[in-house]
Amino acid sequence: MSTRDYEMLVLGSGPAGHRAAIQAAKLGKRTAVVEHKAVVGGACINTGTIPSKTLREAVLHLSGYRERSIYGAAYRVKKDISISDLFVRTDSVISTELDVVQHQLQRNEVELLQAGGSFVDPHTVRLSGLDGHGHWDVTSDNIVVAVGTQTTRDSHVEFDGQCIFTSDDILHLKRLPRSLVVIGAGVIGLEYATIFATLGVRVTIVDKRPRLLPFVDHEITDTPRLPDAAEPYDAAPGRGS
Repeated sequence: MSTRDYEMLVLGSGPAGHRAAIQAAKLGKRTAVVEHKAVVGGACINTGTIPSKTLREAVLHLSGYRERSIYGAAYRVKKDISISDLFVRTDSVISTELDVVQHQLQRNEVELLQAGGSFVDPHTVRLSGLDGHGHWDVTSDNIVVAVGTQTTRDSHVEFDGQCIFTSDDILHLKRLPRSLVVIGAGVIGLEYATIFATLGVRVTIVDKRPRLLPFVDHEITDTPRLPDAAEPYDAAPGRGS
């Protein structure tokens, strides 16, 4: 019988940490999750996958993009789409997902320790309160590090969250921009570029690489853009727009 505080300690409550903790608990292990933010779910639920995919679906619906092949290129479900229209749906989905994660942890009797954590030794983690005051040590037979990622910030660039911002800051925009420059043509960059372009924002993508998404099959990235329903479609080889 272990004399340590826990048999499994997980650092990070994102998808990897959450699933590791649940699985350990189902195997009968005394388990806890350490999360240094006030909410669980990590970047996936709060700033990354869930928000961006929900935002994309909201844009596709409100813009009428999927129905344009039937009703024409000018078709829109809502004429004037505001940033609040998009975030109403996004906030609702995020709230629901947070509740799901919290209930799953509670149902499986996984203790949630909302604090920052740092290693003291291979079996000891020093926790610090979210308010910056007080710290205490916890021990565990096994420790899983699942702290996720964070957006890159150049110290020479002033990210003000208004004119210059990271992908995380998009969820705090007050209005839709008239134009947008996206630095980096990776998955996240292209995702937000297409989302805003669908809303009528003038988007410019800047990337030093000669090819977009180089890890994707070239047949996909080389596929020409399909014309809008109002445009004549010419399927002749080499004449795609």
